[in-house]
Amino acid sequence: MKKYLELVFVCVVSVAATVIILQNKPAVIDGGHPRSGCSTEDIANMYVDYIEKWKSDIKIAFNKAESEILADVPTPDIVGPDPDPDKCICGGSGWIKQGDGHKTKCPYHGKGMGDVIGEHGLIIHKY
Repeated sequence: MKKYLELVFVCVVSVAATVIILQNKPAVIDGGHPRSGCSTEDIANMYVDYIEKWKSDIKIAFNKAESEILADVPTPDIVGPDPDPDKCICGGSGWIKQGDGHKTKCPYHGKGMGDVIGEHGLIIHKY
């Protein structure tokens, strides 16, 4: 019987403590941190100068990397579909032979593929 009374006492104290803690919960004003007294906007504004500096540093780093790495403009050696049959990988046949040996229809010269070409010559996939 004594164990049950101790258990009931612990449960009652736990529930009472939880209710007291939840009632004294600090109010959150304007989405800010409840203990800081600052609004979310104030916190965000504290970092505006840092963010602008970071953006500037990133832009400088990218420009430097491009000038060092891409000093020579690469020329692509990949031949792909082209509206001109003489430049197209299919050679005007309408079929592109893939590396594993299977063939796919050329989007420019394959039979029935004219409906996937947009008015500007772009390949448009219709799902």
